Amino acid sequence: MGYRIKKQKNCLGAYVMYDTGRNPQRAAARDCGDFVEFAAVLPRAYFFTKVMVEGFGGAYLFADNKERGYEPSDTPIDFWREGCESRLNRVERYAERLRAKYGHAPREAEKRLDEARRLLGTGCDADVERALCEVLWAGEAMVLFEAESDIAKRGLRDSFAFGCCTKGFTDGGDRWREYMHGPFGHAVIPFHWGVLEPNPGEKHYDVIYEMVDWCVEQGIPVRGHALVWTSHWWEGKNWMGSLDYDNLKRLLVERAELVLSARPNAFDMIDFNEPLQCNPYNLTFDQHFELVKAVYQVVRRLSPRTRVMLNFYNEWQENYGYRTNDNPTMIRWRADYGIPEAPENEYCCTIQQFLDRCLAEGVEIDVLGLQFHDYPYDLFNTMELLQFWHNRYGLPIHLTELSTPSGMELTPIRMGKRPVTIPLYWHKPWDQQVQAQWYRDFASLCYSTDFVESFVVWSLSDAPTQWATYIEGHPNEKFRLQAFSYDGLLDVDNNPKQAYHQLCELKEKWRLPDAARWPDREA
Repeated sequence: MGYRIKKQKNCLGAYVMYDTGRNPQRAAARDCGDFVEFAAVLPRAYFFTKVMVEGFGGAYLFADNKERGYEPSDTPIDFWREGCESRLNRVERYAERLRAKYGHAPREAEKRLDEARRLLGTGCDADVERALCEVLWAGEAMVLFEAESDIAKRGLRDSFAFGCCTKGFTDGGDRWREYMHGPFGHAVIPFHWGVLEPNPGEKHYDVIYEMVDWCVEQGIPVRGHALVWTSHWWEGKNWMGSLDYDNLKRLLVERAELVLSARPNAFDMIDFNEPLQCNPYNLTFDQHFELVKAVYQVVRRLSPRTRVMLNFYNEWQENYGYRTNDNPTMIRWRADYGIPEAPENEYCCTIQQFLDRCLAEGVEIDVLGLQFHDYPYDLFNTMELLQFWHNRYGLPIHLTELSTPSGMELTPIRMGKRPVTIPLYWHKPWDQQVQAQWYRDFASLCYSTDFVESFVVWSLSDAPTQWATYIEGHPNEKFRLQAFSYDGLLDVDNNPKQAYHQLCELKEKWRLPDAARWPDREA
């Protein structure tokens, strides 16, 4: 006897098993026709997938049996009904908290919960999606109500900043820099190895130093991204893709020494990126950790005031929970990008396992970075996600790679498969108005949450102004373009979109400083 789940529509192409602490389990389901089956590796389990709900849009959804978990059974779980009832239970408990805190919950949200209960009680399968739509909207309204109420009650804070990646700096000109200086009090400097060293012995770190020096002159604190990271694109398709482990480690340590000795303590933060979430060298957990530890020691020696971030995507870690090479969605994605099957050791550890090892072996992580670009997101799930990671480690959090689009189509300027569209949307198909509303609501949640320090836009502009001309004709040339179609806050002519003006208005409303005011690490 195992766990059985009815096959129903979902966006992930798979269901994922979690323990009752929402920790993913590496357990692929077996296809059994009308249902899939998991081996009974846990006495009680939760299940997860992504869904698109008519009338609401995309959401991450857990089925958790009202937080009791499920026991193994021959009866298949109706995921949509169970997921709806599970989210309803969590939103009802949240409403109780709001009533205790404020004396009431939003009236419209309460009405939606009443309607959801009625629809679930009809026994009609067609009513389940309608009920889930009501629950999701109720959670959305309650989270925004609490965020805005907390901001009004607490008052302003100066330990928060909007941030932006500086990839467009080199080719963007004065207009780009002027807009960069608008709402942003934090800059992320890209260190992508496969671009900065396109050929053996050819180094272009002067591009990075120019970005850093400009930010320091403006008083804008910077994060270096990413001091440790290798990907199937940046490095795997470049000259360093064939390095053995010893030379890989040696060169990454030398690279860290080069950058940090040139600008000691100029970086408020550096990050170690996506530990084993991308693994073109098929490193083992031990190998990757030893590499990180060696570079960490360089940071502590050469730039002791710099805080260290662990930055990762896929924040509920569903990719850890299934076999990537058996998942139709991931197979198509890899084929579109022309990258091979996932190596054996990709996703071979959870983020918790990696962080716990850091704690055990003296690699002090100061900040958690949640990349936040694996749509769909909803406000209630995001509130729980932020609490999940903060409660586990007590660390400040940055949302590090926001890539929210203003359109659903492919851009006219493309190189290979880049940029790609985001088909999963929030509330209704992406346009400039939806993009601006997304930034307003999610920024409000983050600003209201005291342990969230930054909210970072990944592409300032839709224009192909990333990097310089030295990668023309190179395999990495396509990275002059942004990752996702229309995800800039400026259009292709560098004119501001509604979302850019929205962040400027929020900066003024919240009186955010021009430069983030965060504690640094004591030397």
